[in-house]
Amino acid sequence: MVGSTTLWWIVGVALLLFWGIGAYNRLVRLRAGVGKAFAALDEQLVRQLVCVQGCLPESMRDDTAAVLAEPQDTASAAWARLQAASEQFAVALAQARSQPIDAPVMARLVMSHEALRAAWAGALADAVPPDAVPSADRLQARWLRLLHQSLPFRTAFNESAQAYNQAVQQFPALLLARLFGFRPAGTVTRMAEGR
Repeated sequence: MVGSTTLWWIVGVALLLFWGIGAYNRLVRLRAGVGKAFAALDEQLVRQLVCVQGCLPESMRDDTAAVLAEPQDTASAAWARLQAASEQFAVALAQARSQPIDAPVMARLVMSHEALRAAWAGALADAVPPDAVPSADRLQARWLRLLHQSLPFRTAFNESAQAYNQAVQQFPALLLARLFGFRPAGTVTRMAEGR
């Protein structure tokens, strides 16, 4: 009788241990999937950033302090806003690249992308002359094309993050998640789609 009770306890502990290892490995695999999905999205976001920075006037690409110290008309103020927004987005993107699971970091990435989008629209409206080559319409078309190319990658990242978040919040894996520091991931669902 004592031997069979001990055997049941050993079997129970072994099953719990095997379940724990499997659940932990699943959480690790899902978290790694979020990182892989962000790496693909990151490539698309870098393309958007390069596009914007490539459209800045040559003087703004070299020396930011000299440009900001000069008196600004409407066009140069629009370019300065775009430059500041692109720098802010570059910093947020670097942080997101190093912490693709962190929800506040992802929220900052979304906000900085929205600021970049608004600054881009302002620069096209206020700083690109009507006879410019390429025209504001062509620049906007290029921007929209880049935004639309990133949509499947953004969707894949969000789906990966949501699958991870569901796993982290399910009981009893929730206990392992808390024990080993698995926190819910942020998503980029509110990122501008091309307005």
